[in-house]
Amino acid sequence: MKKVFLCLLFAAFAAFPCRLNAQSVEVPEGTDTAFVEAVDKFMEVSGSKTTLKAQFPLIMNNLRKMLKDISDDVFAKIEAKFQVVFLKQAVGFYAPFYERYYTLEDIKGLIAFYETNLGRKVARTNPSLSRDLFQAGEQLGLMVLQSVVEELKAEGYDVKDL
Repeated sequence: MKKVFLCLLFAAFAAFPCRLNAQSVEVPEGTDTAFVEAVDKFMEVSGSKTTLKAQFPLIMNNLRKMLKDISDDVFAKIEAKFQVVFLKQAVGFYAPFYERYYTLEDIKGLIAFYETNLGRKVARTNPSLSRDLFQAGEQLGLMVLQSVVEELKAEGYDVKDL
């Protein structure tokens, strides 16, 4: 299992042949540098990079649990090094997905929005709002599930395993 996870982790970091541009964002070959730089700025002002930064320790904690023989000192050095790599590659990795749905002008418009007071509020509140909506969605799903089960029971179906 450890080997599989390490291979997947390595593949995630090596998935794209990249070159480093002036802003320290890795740009996959064949990708528009201006677009990637705009996505980088968008991810910064929208709070997406903050979310990515929060995900990295979770990834590393899972890896640490699997690699118990690695000293804390060595692991801390590796973690510090690869956090930078993770963030640099994340922008280049995500840019083609943004490019599938948005033009460069669209991204610039989003940046302009997130630089307004309302945009900053959206960026600031979105993680909490998303968490709250996810929890509410879970509750709604359970309520619907209970209603479906009750209706199936009323129709005479065996729903003990639900």
